[in-house]
Amino acid sequence: MRMKVHEITINKIEGEGNRYILVDGGGEPVIPVIKYLKYMDNIGRSVNTLRSYCYHLKLYFEYLVEKELSYESISIEDVAKFIGWLRTSHKSEKITTIRPINSVRSERTINTILTCVMSFYDFLDRLNMYENGLKEASTKKISSRNRNYKPFLHHISKNRLIDKNILKVKETKRHIKTLTQGQVQTINDNCTNVRDELLIRILYEGGLRIGEAIGLEIEDFNIIKNTIRVKKSKTAAGENRIVFVSEETMNLFQDYLIDYHANEVDSNYVFIKLQGPNKGYPLSRNTVESMIKRIRKKTGIDFTPHMLRHTFASELHAKGVEISVIQKLLGHAQVQTTINTYVHINEDQLRESYTQAIKNRNTKKE
Repeated sequence: MRMKVHEITINKIEGEGNRYILVDGGGEPVIPVIKYLKYMDNIGRSVNTLRSYCYHLKLYFEYLVEKELSYESISIEDVAKFIGWLRTSHKSEKITTIRPINSVRSERTINTILTCVMSFYDFLDRLNMYENGLKEASTKKISSRNRNYKPFLHHISKNRLIDKNILKVKETKRHIKTLTQGQVQTINDNCTNVRDELLIRILYEGGLRIGEAIGLEIEDFNIIKNTIRVKKSKTAAGENRIVFVSEETMNLFQDYLIDYHANEVDSNYVFIKLQGPNKGYPLSRNTVESMIKRIRKKTGIDFTPHMLRHTFASELHAKGVEISVIQKLLGHAQVQTTINTYVHINEDQLRESYTQAIKNRNTKKE
């Protein structure tokens, strides 16, 4: 029997979100994982992070069960084999392919799972529940001058040694996916209620993360200025930020409050469930995912909520908005993150710049 992730309801009315535990094939809780997730919860990690980490560790413990290994005696070689296990689709040493197979997970996903596993063992090590020195074996000291990104005051600390994870998989350069304005409009047109249309509009016009959007409260909206205050998450660096939306979207917000935030709704959260036994409770990610799935099926547009955020930032960059401004609007802690994600020069931009340079040169000759 496979392991399962169980969702536990905490407090729907207060919008605290759910928590997650891992149980084995026999229905018994996996105690070390539960302790680790409890620790992550106590230090303020978001519910989305807890959910992701639980699923990552589910994969890891399934690997341990399949290979008949104990989490307490794992070695760096076992973790390296886990990387190979994550890459393959059949996950069985009894099957040998004669053709190269593509990895079923991206390098980025594999590194994210590995980060979770190594954090799990760091936690165990601090509690003296693991003594194989996995962290020391999986890292090596390198000079900070070899880093691709040079932080502020690099000249002071450039000779300092830093830890590098030797298990990290080399990632291919990621090209973000965006939507056309026509696709965004089609998505809007296929929303079945005001709440869903308002959510899509805010994700696109404000560039919010989905967790930030469903966490908005009524007082975060400034109707006069057409602005929304986005509160930082528990794990984000920096401060709250202000984003801007159109007057049409703010009017839609007011219509939504009149239609759905009646006296019987005891919630300050903007986005709430509109029907069923949980009517009036804060909107959950699962409900949003179901809504997105329905729109994808109706429109044939393969999109995610985060693609609306990417589209927002990409359009700003294409229109010449300074990258530091885009950083502030997106809520990135480091401008380098914004640069690495959105500053790309395509063939059309190269041709346009080249053509303009030729025109400028010819004008000077005249």
